[in-house]
Amino acid sequence: MSISRKGFISATAVGVSAAALSSFDTVADAAVDRAPVHFHVLKATEYDKALMLQKLTVNNEHKQVFQSVSPILIAPGVASIYIHMQNSMNSYLFSQGLGNLATLGVFIGPSIVFALNDAMWKKYPIGKMFGLASTNTYYQADSNLDLSADPDNPDGVYQDWSAQAVIKRGGQFFVCHNATTGVAYIIAQKMGTTTGKAILADFEKSLLPGFQMVPAGVAAVQQAQENGWKVFPII
Repeated sequence: MSISRKGFISATAVGVSAAALSSFDTVADAAVDRAPVHFHVLKATEYDKALMLQKLTVNNEHKQVFQSVSPILIAPGVASIYIHMQNSMNSYLFSQGLGNLATLGVFIGPSIVFALNDAMWKKYPIGKMFGLASTNTYYQADSNLDLSADPDNPDGVYQDWSAQAVIKRGGQFFVCHNATTGVAYIIAQKMGTTTGKAILADFEKSLLPGFQMVPAGVAAVQQAQENGWKVFPII
């Protein structure tokens, strides 16, 4: 991917709000140089296509896919996507008695930082740039992940709002390669000391256990729907 420094416009729309855009009355009012944006289109041999399809075709009557664009927190140390996935699974299993709900989180924007290990958060000031903790504390479990815990135990796995708790219960995660590319170049521009290509290479080999890189998150969500998954609105 190559993006000019002049008139840089993030493909992931970081820092540009709908409210800000709506303040312009005409296209001319908002005239900017269009940044040349190129995302490498992954070939079938450049990612684990078989594993992706295996996860998408899971045999479960109840399947919900969660789209995550921004790395939203709903409380200190609590990532919105994980608590939403946990609450949905808890309702199906304990409140409604419908059994296990298959869940799939798809990161299609700056929230891809949740998929990166602490080494990346420390090497590149991810927490500072995105208003998050200094390390990826959102991944680490707060419980012992014991599935025999009481669902109301505040220290149990069912009240654990971490990625590890979701994964322990069978949750899956896809990470958009396009979004990962965009975030890598945004960070490179902000730091001004390294290249987006180098950061992307770092990110590609630094995903946490339970996260899989896929070509395009938006396409993964569509494939999920084609395989019977119901979409939770973007969070």
